[in-house]
Amino acid sequence: MKKNTKIFLVIASIILLLLISAPWMDNRAVHDKVFLERARIDGTIDRQTGELICDYNVMWFPFGKYVASCEGADFVWFWET
Repeated sequence: MKKNTKIFLVIASIILLLLISAPWMDNRAVHDKVFLERARIDGTIDRQTGELICDYNVMWFPFGKYVASCEGADFVWFWET
């Protein structure tokens, strides 16, 4: 292989690994974003009293974060943050 091809493959591999791991995604920020958008819809909080029934659990998943609660789950891609 030529030197330019090797350099390109190394750079492309590093970029792909960064996108897969998405290290810039903060679990707390993802939790808050999903909570604001979906908490009343999926039953995470009581609609009448506003009481928290079941909190979200944020987990790493390739290319983003997987956010699950007792009632449902959501996937947040790295470009949605």
